[in-house]
Amino acid sequence: MATVSSEYLALGQSFQNLRSIKGHWDGGEANPAVDNFNGEKHQTLQKLGEYFGKPGTSAADILATMGQPDEMKQTMDEAFQASLMPGPMIGGTDASVGAANATVMYFIYKWRGNHDYLWFKIDAVKEQVIESSWYHAYE
Repeated sequence: MATVSSEYLALGQSFQNLRSIKGHWDGGEANPAVDNFNGEKHQTLQKLGEYFGKPGTSAADILATMGQPDEMKQTMDEAFQASLMPGPMIGGTDASVGAANATVMYFIYKWRGNHDYLWFKIDAVKEQVIESSWYHAYE
């Protein structure tokens, strides 16, 4: 695993704290820190996305810094079974289980529920980022 700078480790910890706060999009009261455009959670995810979204970044580094994704999907349209990706960081399953079928997966980190989230497209064999971007519902 590559060494993640202390700045991004701190951002990862901040994200962990912010994701536990229920805002408007998570069934809680409106909270500018987690709900607003350019609020603390949004800015934190933007910085983490820029840092970890580069092709070749280790999926293990993302998981170690940002924690488990809010969702993991095999495609952007269907639910992903976490046990399909080989390697101990994803779920400790045997590499042969489903490896032939799962060549790509998506890590999804939510900013405002399913309306706005950061995603990482991961090569499930190399366990590295292929690309990353944002999804916005624009509702």
